[in-house]
Amino acid sequence: MRVVEILNEKPVQSAWISDLTYNRPNRVLTMRLSNGVSYSIPNISRATFEQWLNSPSKGYFFHNKIKDIYQVGRI
Repeated sequence: MRVVEILNEKPVQSAWISDLTYNRPNRVLTMRLSNGVSYSIPNISRATFEQWLNSPSKGYFFHNKIKDIYQVGRI
């Protein structure tokens, strides 16, 4: 299987988040901030990833739909 089929990496328009990468088979999302720090968020559904990508504010979505609901760990 090619990497393109496993990972879905998307640069995003955000002052805080530089990109979101979703590993489909493992259901793990990696969020990289504009300062270079990365976080791993396991057990994210594809639908939640898509909602986050389509949200008008990536930071607002993180703080209201991800932060206190999922386990977020710095990597």
